[in-house]
Amino acid sequence: MKRIIIFCVILFTISINTLGQVLFDSRIDSAVNQISQQRVIKYMRDLTGDTMTVVGGIPTLIYSRYYYSPSNNVAAQYILEKFQGFGLSARLQIIDTLCQNVIAVKLGTKYPNQMYVIGAHFDNILWPVNPGPYDTVHGADDNCSGVCGVLEAAKILAGMNLEYTVVFAAWDAEESTPIWGAGQYVDSAYARHDSIKGYINMDMLAYNVGSYNKFWGGADTSSVFLQSIFSYMANRYIPYYSQVYYSAENYGSDQLTFMRRGYHVYNIAEYSVESNPNYHKITDTYANANIPYMMNLLKPTIGMLTAFALNKTAYFSHKSLISTLDTSSRTAVLVGKMPMKILSGVNSPRLYYKINSGAVYGYVNAYYSANDTFKFSIPGEPPGSLVKYYFAAQDTIENFVCTYPTGGSGINPPGTTAPQTFFSYQIFADYSQCSSTVPKTIVDQGITRDTINMNHPGYVAKMKLNITLNHQNDGDLIIQLQQPGSAAANMTQRNGEGGQNFINTTFDDDAALSISQGTPPFTGSFKPITSLTTFRGLPLTNQWVLRITDVMSGNTGTLMNWCLIAKVTASVNVNEEGVPEKYYLSQNYPNPFNSSTRINYSIPKNGDVNIKIYDILGREVRTLTDGYHEAGNYAIVFNAGEMASGIYFYRLSSGNYSEIKRMVIVK
Repeated sequence: MKRIIIFCVILFTISINTLGQVLFDSRIDSAVNQISQQRVIKYMRDLTGDTMTVVGGIPTLIYSRYYYSPSNNVAAQYILEKFQGFGLSARLQIIDTLCQNVIAVKLGTKYPNQMYVIGAHFDNILWPVNPGPYDTVHGADDNCSGVCGVLEAAKILAGMNLEYTVVFAAWDAEESTPIWGAGQYVDSAYARHDSIKGYINMDMLAYNVGSYNKFWGGADTSSVFLQSIFSYMANRYIPYYSQVYYSAENYGSDQLTFMRRGYHVYNIAEYSVESNPNYHKITDTYANANIPYMMNLLKPTIGMLTAFALNKTAYFSHKSLISTLDTSSRTAVLVGKMPMKILSGVNSPRLYYKINSGAVYGYVNAYYSANDTFKFSIPGEPPGSLVKYYFAAQDTIENFVCTYPTGGSGINPPGTTAPQTFFSYQIFADYSQCSSTVPKTIVDQGITRDTINMNHPGYVAKMKLNITLNHQNDGDLIIQLQQPGSAAANMTQRNGEGGQNFINTTFDDDAALSISQGTPPFTGSFKPITSLTTFRGLPLTNQWVLRITDVMSGNTGTLMNWCLIAKVTASVNVNEEGVPEKYYLSQNYPNPFNSSTRINYSIPKNGDVNIKIYDILGREVRTLTDGYHEAGNYAIVFNAGEMASGIYFYRLSSGNYSEIKRMVIVK
């Protein structure tokens, strides 16, 4: 792996859910079970110079794979002979005197001109001082481990009957610049118009940081279905391991050259590669390689490749229906692809749905179908309804049934047994309530509170506040909306100095202007200082407190009226906006706090998310969440337990995004 990680900035928001599913075949288990630790150890010892091997019939020590070393060419010949020994058609792709790739091909029986490629770079390096051509450079983890994985995949799949062609590749010169062996292959494949359906990259698989059993894995943002397939395999074969999502765009290795030409990619690597104390050092030896960890990472990788090559995957995409006030029927669109064409007629795809907590799903068939696209009409429902739905399809030979989301079953018709998860949307019910205890004098240089006691079922999807008050200087006022013990948001904070009055003023997150951009008398709609999304998901039934702080003396006023206008849902975490447009981390509330506090956050695209708490010295003291998240809005209640009083920081990290906020525990 290159020392310099290359970061690609891509503007992308996932609004369509795409899922890959495995149509399981016993041959996938068989391939995974054939992975041999004995063979992998032999490959690694040979390629790292830990032992003598035979290349071209001559006993040889491969002392280095540095691209400038003569021994690098010997390593290429060793890999070539291994591929040929497996019965594969193999060749050297010679770029120049210093760079040569090793390419092997297993032809598919049904789609020989469409291929999946699995690869790893076989060259290595020392850092920061480049080795000489005759120096010993082992490179066991970086990246002999990846090459051993490619060799093992080739050994196993060489003896199988595959529908798609598989290309096994060992790339040269990944560790050098500007020569890049994989790039030369990709450019030539692109010029030939090769149909590369996907590329799997393996880079550094043999160091288990902290014995955490974590690993990095991730697709490029146009290939989220690959993540679905890999996650399935990881859950099946290494459920005790934890994947930390690391997008392929952000990992500096050979998959970037495939992305440059628009091919789908997936990258797999050990967790936190630069935490390996042997990274790019002479101590990166076979003795320091964690073979059992590496063997476990090979299981889902080879399992995924086998499923692709056998044509045992299906893909579905659907743009989730968002919640709305509209009570009329809704159109849901499913794009579905299965190895054998999706069945039509009496057992054609279905959309199953039920309302609120109903026990029985109804269903509708598609009213439109063309190629792989199906459109369904869900009947309209009254305000306050929660609609849950899922899709089901089966193939023309009736061997496989898929539901989306996954987990359902049933055939002829498909999907009669529902999955445990489902898509859902709300038919919002509008609700508003105004204070019955106004007018109320605004205390000069003091705090004025007024309360609305709501007794309406449901949860907040969206909140707005409307207020009318008279005051001689708006710049004296801080106006805050609270749900005591749960959340608070500042509407205005000393805005409008020297002006008077708020007249029928609505605080609305969707307003065009912030209150700080307005001029008094404030009238119309304004964005509040703090987003009202902090109340999303809270129960509407509660006390809602308007808190007005007059910070200066000499001016008086009157709170004339205030009202809350809410869009109400029947469940938590259903909202009008669907997928958030950007990352958001709220200030915890309450803050300071004694025992527990609430943190809201929003994730605009699928990926790994972690939220950790650190003390004032920067030491990690608690992990609140660490794992794969679908795009959406979330809330965490953090219980400080036995933590001591003091200042702490909490940090949200996801992809390239990171944000830190401060919290205070007072006991």
